[in-house]
Amino acid sequence: MPKTVKNPKNNKSRSRGAPIQVAESIGSGSAKIKKKIRDIERLIKKNPNLPADKKIEYDRALKGLKVELQNSQVQNKAKVLAKKYHMVRFFERKKAVRKLKNLRKEFERISQTGIRKDIKKARKQLRHGEIDLAYVILFPKTEKYISLYPSPNDEDQTDPNVIKGLKITEERRREFRKYIEKLMEEGKLPFSIDDALQGKNIRLDNDKTQKAVLTEEIDAPEQKQDEQQEEQDDFFE
Repeated sequence: MPKTVKNPKNNKSRSRGAPIQVAESIGSGSAKIKKKIRDIERLIKKNPNLPADKKIEYDRALKGLKVELQNSQVQNKAKVLAKKYHMVRFFERKKAVRKLKNLRKEFERISQTGIRKDIKKARKQLRHGEIDLAYVILFPKTEKYISLYPSPNDEDQTDPNVIKGLKITEERRREFRKYIEKLMEEGKLPFSIDDALQGKNIRLDNDKTQKAVLTEEIDAPEQKQDEQQEEQDDFFE
């Protein structure tokens, strides 16, 4: 049986390492990205004497894939949390819109009285209403949503762990409200309050850029009967 003659060019190619193909893994999901990372790590381990240029190429590919994996995992988490808290956020936004409309009417009425003290108080309440509405819209999709209008808690209020948890929740709520207030003061809110009041659906490209995309109507949960919506809405009163 004739012996197989090894091609020296193929040996040289393998010793230098194969070209890295990472484009196909971008946006392909966590599982495929993880597999690609394992493949590259395995290749590096099996070829400790890779040329410097190939080692740099593989290291860069690994770093890029790990960033892509992190982004993919964040997106997956955001999808899960968005689905979980969609109903709560929807009805809290409805309530915030209703409250803000009432506050605007009240501010207009009090402004006509000319009483500075009352006008100042009404203006402050109006700003709080605007912050509430922006809070519901902008609260990060990658976090467990912290309600503006929480229902009574059935947990043991004397339990140290419960007390600690409630304190952390309240601090985060206060912290994010201050962040919203700062955005409004600096004119950096990525949408107008009027757009939100008109019921336009405001989607953010991501939580970092906070770039808003407007559509005509607010997202609604899948409910067919108006009575069911009103019943859920009243839950937050």
